[in-house]
Amino acid sequence: MARAEQDAAVDDDPHALLFGPDDDPIDAGYPVAAMSRLERRHATHEHVRHRRQRRHRRGLVVLTVLLVVVVGLAVWLVARPIYDSRYHPKDFSGTGTGSVEIRVHSGDNAHDIGTTLVHDGVVASTRAFTNAAAANPNSQSIEPGTYLLRKHMSAASAVILLLTPGTRISARVVVPEGATSAQVVTALAAALHVPLASVRAASTNVDALALPSTYTVGSAGPTSVEGFLYPATYTFDPGTKPADALSQMINTFIYQDRSSGFAAQALALKLTPYQALIIASVAQSEAKFPQDMAKVARVILNRIAAHMPLQIDAISRYGAMLQGLNASNVNYATVRSPYNSYAHPGLPPTPISNPGAEALAAAANPTPGNWLYYVNADGQGDLFFTNSMAAFTQAQQRCHANNWGCAAP
Repeated sequence: MARAEQDAAVDDDPHALLFGPDDDPIDAGYPVAAMSRLERRHATHEHVRHRRQRRHRRGLVVLTVLLVVVVGLAVWLVARPIYDSRYHPKDFSGTGTGSVEIRVHSGDNAHDIGTTLVHDGVVASTRAFTNAAAANPNSQSIEPGTYLLRKHMSAASAVILLLTPGTRISARVVVPEGATSAQVVTALAAALHVPLASVRAASTNVDALALPSTYTVGSAGPTSVEGFLYPATYTFDPGTKPADALSQMINTFIYQDRSSGFAAQALALKLTPYQALIIASVAQSEAKFPQDMAKVARVILNRIAAHMPLQIDAISRYGAMLQGLNASNVNYATVRSPYNSYAHPGLPPTPISNPGAEALAAAANPTPGNWLYYVNADGQGDLFFTNSMAAFTQAQQRCHANNWGCAAP
């Protein structure tokens, strides 16, 4: 290649403007050995090839640097909002303005509540609320119900207001195990701020309350809601009608019945579901502990099989209460009532209380045994069971002497 051709090759190299001409012993000004035309052509080709390889490597370096910059920027653009939403979420400041009703449902966690608050315009972001709830150990005490909050509150202020007494405007009713329907009706009237008579009227309109169809008395349905107002804690929004509140309790019973298989277990004992419910209500009223409830259920079945009157005071007391008598000052055996368990054999016509899960399980699974009698065995509420009248009389005397809650034999 001629010298002019080499110069042209250098001129054709755009990188020479950025990096300078490549070192070349041919052009470095040093004396070189004479080359033939073929050798010079070969040397020139090698020189050009090496320059192209260096240009290629330099281009890869530039592209790699650009790629790293672009990828890093993309990662930051994606990660930054995630980082900010977690550690610096959107949040309002202050205690808010106006008012808004929000509902906390049973089973809601902090994220669920936060989502509701964002939807109703109370807080700016769910993450702000969950962070504020995590920072407040009392947030675990937030209960289901309807609350009166404000618009555009800081998340911390919302947590505090949810924990402030008086903020919750929904009614809260606790139905304890063994409560009677009369007691539930009274509590419900007070919680709903409605006349007692209106709740009583709703509770006696049994046909409108849709009691479970499998609970029948002969070919007819139950005539009382007693036994179907399942023990639990209920919350009702302002304006809830008495019939709707009672239906919620009945639906809770139906769910418990189906999930536990109570009705099917009753049929296996050759009892109707309603008979088993009556036994459960008596066991709930008579025994304090689950193991004794199952034995009370067995005593009831044994006495019915032996054609003996049940002679259970809890049943007779319930009949006296229905007649408005002072249950603490009456001879149960003399009360004229279908619930007089001294005068009438068999089960009472309805349950005598609203049993909980343990009493229902006891009635569906009575403990095997031949007991016919039971009485308090100590001051803690444990029961003594026997099939001997003599042993029962002695235990009754001991109970009376120790003031364990027994009447004189």
